[in-house]
Amino acid sequence: MLTNKQIVKIRKAFNGIGQREVFKILGDTNRYRIFEMLSKYPKLTVSDIAKILKISIPLSSQHLKILEQGGILQKEKKGQKVYYKLRADNRIAQSIIKEVI
Repeated sequence: MLTNKQIVKIRKAFNGIGQREVFKILGDTNRYRIFEMLSKYPKLTVSDIAKILKISIPLSSQHLKILEQGGILQKEKKGQKVYYKLRADNRIAQSIIKEVI
């Protein structure tokens, strides 16, 4: 049984709006697979992800764009390569990783 303090803490972390958006974004199989991959193997490129999922680079790029716009991923440029990694400041995504993955 949760204490009142724990309930208040959970309510603040999950106000509902961001949570629904994250779950909506992760409702797509490929986006969820990308999310899961990046939780285990940070810093993958678009082409790496496309090869792993056996999808085209443009489709992989589109999924990454949606994940980035949803505040789940961030880009990191190193030279000509762009690496994607999960945002450490997205509490909802981090909670999913901790509790589900």
